[in-house]
Amino acid sequence: MRYMLHKIRKRQYRNLLDNYYWQLWFRYQNVFFGSLIYAGRKLYAFNFLLKIKQGLKLKELKDPIKIFLVSLMMVSPNIYLLSLKLGGRSVGVPLPITEKKKISLGVKFIVKLLKQKFSSLSVRLLVDTLVTSIYGKSLAIERKINVYKTSSQNRHLLMKMYSRAVKKGSEEKKKNEENWKRA
Repeated sequence: MRYMLHKIRKRQYRNLLDNYYWQLWFRYQNVFFGSLIYAGRKLYAFNFLLKIKQGLKLKELKDPIKIFLVSLMMVSPNIYLLSLKLGGRSVGVPLPITEKKKISLGVKFIVKLLKQKFSSLSVRLLVDTLVTSIYGKSLAIERKINVYKTSSQNRHLLMKMYSRAVKKGSEEKKKNEENWKRA
């Protein structure tokens, strides 16, 4: 079964990967497909993804691939909050992220929010959130906005984090110099 799915996917997308748009869509789709796999049931996840595309086509009457790509691009953040302990409490320090991390965080925003709110994924709920995220009214968009708000509030922590890294590096440098002097 796995070989058959691989052949179908390879045949469909062999010529499409030349364009950056298709490469980006393929990355988003693979991460989304990976998040749908539960207990090794790949065929179930593949059928679920096909049902999502059919639902998007019926809901918006446009190309479901473009709707899927645009909605996930709208949800995925450009900043990641790294937790840092300061005085017994942890705060989020904003850091830029790579393209792969951006894609995975966007998919996690949608999947986690739906699982928290409804305790299971359904095609209808997923299609509704993807369509509303295009228009900026989704819960995942609100989560992205909250990440940006906390990152703008905690901008001052970047300098503290940087100074800690510099101090740590200079302490290691001094230890290395002392070891060379002894030898």
